[in-house]
Amino acid sequence: MNCQDVRKRLDAWVDGEMPASETERITGHLENCAKCRQHAGALRRMTTALDRLPPLKTPAGLSQRTMQAFRKGIERPGLAEWWRELSLAMRSAVCGTALAGLICGAVLGTSLLSLTPDSGTSLYQTLYISEGFYP
Repeated sequence: MNCQDVRKRLDAWVDGEMPASETERITGHLENCAKCRQHAGALRRMTTALDRLPPLKTPAGLSQRTMQAFRKGIERPGLAEWWRELSLAMRSAVCGTALAGLICGAVLGTSLLSLTPDSGTSLYQTLYISEGFYP
């Protein structure tokens, strides 16, 4: 094993989280390499110091507040929920507005189609003559 491979696996070696065969190979390398042995010693000292720290006490209600924030982020109402929350009068108003928009679009579309380039008047002239209304 080379030093780069050993250093990638030292955390697992220090924590005792690897198979015996690989542990032996890393131990053998550490016996022959002073730099890796020094790095492993520093990792062991850090692990020991961290293990001696007292356990952290979380503030009361942290878990509940975290779950509420998580649910709020994923439970955004979609179009179906918005529609269900509307009263019957508001649903009727939304449908009426949509229908009026479709009818206006159809009327304006057919009026624009009747204006041909060879009619001699532009769209602006037609609007001016008709005082803002399509013929």
